[in-house]
Amino acid sequence: MKREDILQEIIKEQHRVIDSLKESVTQFKTASDMDEDSTSDPDDYARQAEAKDMQLRFEKMLQKEKNDLEFVLNELNKSYTEIDFGAIVETDKNYFFLAVPLPKLKINEKELFCISKEAPIYNKLKGKNIGDTIEIGNIHHQIINIL
Repeated sequence: MKREDILQEIIKEQHRVIDSLKESVTQFKTASDMDEDSTSDPDDYARQAEAKDMQLRFEKMLQKEKNDLEFVLNELNKSYTEIDFGAIVETDKNYFFLAVPLPKLKINEKELFCISKEAPIYNKLKGKNIGDTIEIGNIHHQIINIL
């Protein structure tokens, strides 16, 4: 499978994540925009403060996901010959996108794992070459392509 096709699937998933976060931000924003003149119950004010806090948390997550999407979009015209940040690694069992964390996706009967630099597997893959094997858990994966 071509790199661009895989990245397009990642972009679709990134848009789904962003849309979900936008909905959450809107819900918590609505909950935090209470009319102070209509109530004076301390519990209402506490719930309003909690909703505002959650709104801010979701806005922060939303911004991170937007930045991740921008990164993936910038990767569309790149190619890699060695495993590094931004590369897509194809093994005999699955794909790994070394860049942004996302839920696993299915690409041509193989699972695609999108992982960040913080994931332990990132360091197992970085610097490897086609033909090398890596062990994840007790399963051996042979690297067959770098996209």
